[in-house]
Amino acid sequence: MAQSKSTKKLFNMAYGLGASVVIIGALFKILHWEFGSLTGGLLLAIGLITEALIFAISAFEPVDDELDWSLVYPN
Repeated sequence: MAQSKSTKKLFNMAYGLGASVVIIGALFKILHWEFGSLTGGLLLAIGLITEALIFAISAFEPVDDELDWSLVYPN
């Protein structure tokens, strides 16, 4: 059974948001920025944990069926 379009959109959004937090955390870490209790180490931890959870969940996603291209390009 294939994933619904909304589920795929949700996963794509989660991948992007998790990656953006990692990138911002790396920037904070490299430049030694702190914004109150928000530090580079904390942002990196949040982003990497988010990404790890997303990848763990996506490991159980069903594989889409292969399309029958002979229907589109007959011999």
